[in-house]
Amino acid sequence: MESCYHCLSVKADNYLWLLQDKALEITGEAIEEIENGFLIRTEKSKGYIESLKSQLDTYAKEIGIIFGEAVELQLSVSVFSNDDWIAKYRDSITPIVCGNYYIHPSWCAKRDDKISVIIDPALAFGSGHHASTFGCLEALSQLELKDKKVLDVGCGSGILSICAKKSGGIVWACDTDEVAVDSTKENMQKNSVVLDKVFLGSLDAILQERETFDIVVANLLADVIAVLPLQDFVKTRGYLILSGILDKYVTKILAKFKDFKVISQEIKTEWATLVLQK
Repeated sequence: MESCYHCLSVKADNYLWLLQDKALEITGEAIEEIENGFLIRTEKSKGYIESLKSQLDTYAKEIGIIFGEAVELQLSVSVFSNDDWIAKYRDSITPIVCGNYYIHPSWCAKRDDKISVIIDPALAFGSGHHASTFGCLEALSQLELKDKKVLDVGCGSGILSICAKKSGGIVWACDTDEVAVDSTKENMQKNSVVLDKVFLGSLDAILQERETFDIVVANLLADVIAVLPLQDFVKTRGYLILSGILDKYVTKILAKFKDFKVISQEIKTEWATLVLQK
């Protein structure tokens, strides 16, 4: 262990979760969420930190171009003596209770009164703490999943798929990111479950499965949800659970799925979760 480490503080006025995902993607380092931002701690050189700052600044500008609104990014670096910050980081990760589920890291004990799911912080998105993932967990808790065929589009860490499987579902999971698919498979093993199908890709890989799913879950950006033919894969009277949608885009998403009945529409810290029935 080195005698010192660098701590990069990243704060942003919007699209923070995209910056967080990007930081995880390019560093592989543990991060700690703080108010309006996150911290990255590393024992690597000052040059590495400067490169990371440059990449995050560039990405923030790209986000601003894509979404048409500037991202005000604040980056600062501190140097600290190394007194086992990994242990401190672990202590900062708190389990969450959401509906029927108790989501916790592997170093915390399970709860017998809830469906316990182990998700350790990692590169792939989805530990339950983000409002969009929390909204999906709540929605899954309110549906009967036993023996229901479930498709998780953009599975990330596999958190939603694993929860659905532990609730008795027949679960398929997919993601276009190989890191996410590997993370889902790793988390399956940690939770002693086997999903019925996990694959790299998207809906175009399973066209033969159209109208066969009782529940389709998509925790993605609104622009991605808007272009995917999710409705084609839901059975009549089946459900769509949609999240990752900023509240200002809800009208756009509801317009796309205008033939579906709105069962619920929940908004938490500007993130909407929709439950629709075909």
